[in-house]
Amino acid sequence: MMDTLPLDWNSLLAEINNNNNNNNKEEQRNNAKAFPTGARIGHIHLRVTNLERSIKFYHEKIGLDITVDWRSMGVAFLSAGGYHHHIGVNTWHSLNGGAHMSGEAGLEYFTIIIPDMSFVNTLALHIQHSSTTTNNSKQIDGNQLLLFFSDPDGIQLLIRSQ
Repeated sequence: MMDTLPLDWNSLLAEINNNNNNNNKEEQRNNAKAFPTGARIGHIHLRVTNLERSIKFYHEKIGLDITVDWRSMGVAFLSAGGYHHHIGVNTWHSLNGGAHMSGEAGLEYFTIIIPDMSFVNTLALHIQHSSTTTNNSKQIDGNQLLLFFSDPDGIQLLIRSQ
């Protein structure tokens, strides 16, 4: 379930002070660190350009459940297995914008790991017959089935068996 917690004023003010320090911003840009290979994230939030289209894609094409539907506020949350959310989609800063282009700042791709190889194969067949995905490809790497495709906003997904 989602939660609303009291605002931590001290933390907010410290963040504002850090963000107002131009030297700190420049230092962060010049010393950027890549996200560690192999790191795992429990859930992600995606900026999408069309909320209805993204909800339909992640719900109907990928098979995630809609757990929170706040379309009136420009956001929805989707998950598998009853979790509160694995993927959040919102249009707060991207409504009617352009799709993600390879090489521009932002998320290039994310991976969904599914324990059942047969489900990945079924999903691959479903995705291949979808008009809402691009860059579809399927590979077998050892005992793993790898499924690559892009969502309607150009964000690439890798779905693989465990």
